[in-house]
Amino acid sequence: MNASSLTFRILDARAARRDAAAGEAPAARIPRELRTVNPKDGTVLRLIPAGEFLMGSTPAQIEAARRMDIGGHEFLLLDELPQLRLHVPDFYLGEYTVTNEQFARFLNETQPTPEQLQRLAPTLEHITLDRHPRRDPRYCVTPGFERHPVVHVSWFGAEAYCRWAGLRLPTEIEWEKAARGPDGRLFPWGNEWHDDFLRWYNTARDGQTTAPVDAYPQGRSPYGIFQMAGNVDEWCADAYQWDVYRRYAAGDLRPPLSGEKRVVRGGTCLGWQKIRFRCAHRRGNDPALVNIHYTGIRCAADAPQLEP
Repeated sequence: MNASSLTFRILDARAARRDAAAGEAPAARIPRELRTVNPKDGTVLRLIPAGEFLMGSTPAQIEAARRMDIGGHEFLLLDELPQLRLHVPDFYLGEYTVTNEQFARFLNETQPTPEQLQRLAPTLEHITLDRHPRRDPRYCVTPGFERHPVVHVSWFGAEAYCRWAGLRLPTEIEWEKAARGPDGRLFPWGNEWHDDFLRWYNTARDGQTTAPVDAYPQGRSPYGIFQMAGNVDEWCADAYQWDVYRRYAAGDLRPPLSGEKRVVRGGTCLGWQKIRFRCAHRRGNDPALVNIHYTGIRCAADAPQLEP
């Protein structure tokens, strides 16, 4: 397949009308393959097949989750109620989170002003600006960290990167579907906890915080997606609403687009509470401030629907 056949475009009028009604730019769509590479930035995309999955938690699962960590837990977890069985159309999701190398390429092509950079990524780590009097400033990655995830990125930075790459952020529904699969598992790899299946405080003892994006293959989700628990938190497109599952239960699956916070999922390399690495765990964060460090990006794209 040549690169031109991977050009992202609207493949049906219904999607265009949906985006226009929502006041958004047309969503990225790609030809239907099980695994493909975005030519703009090299993101490897996996097809998440259409089907039903369990989203959220039951009251009994919430009580069990509160007992996962020593001393119990302060989270009420009421935003995971009620548990729902939802049908999700095909979509594509990044097999890995965006790397430092990819984000540096984005910065070098877009050349943001200092004010713009502060909005996109308030605190860069392992990416530095090399100024030269005879050429444009160039962002460089610390050797050895090219394949580590970019971190400390705001929601605006995540959204801007995805737009530049011709992709988009996943919705919260899509994210949880890709993480837990059709069987409603607690963690991306299954229902039992394993210390060495993810990057968290207990495995970040080698002098580094993050791990390369292709580390911990034993912790992959049912669809082969790496590190949906641990290493970095991941932004979703949605505004965070603690009670949105009630609306979903009534049949309205439109993702929230307005609100003070945006959804963050996944858990970070500094996390020490097992409860935070469950597929169902939800959190909202200020989109402009990276007040919880180690927040990164995972890209998504629409998939063309099969002809009936």
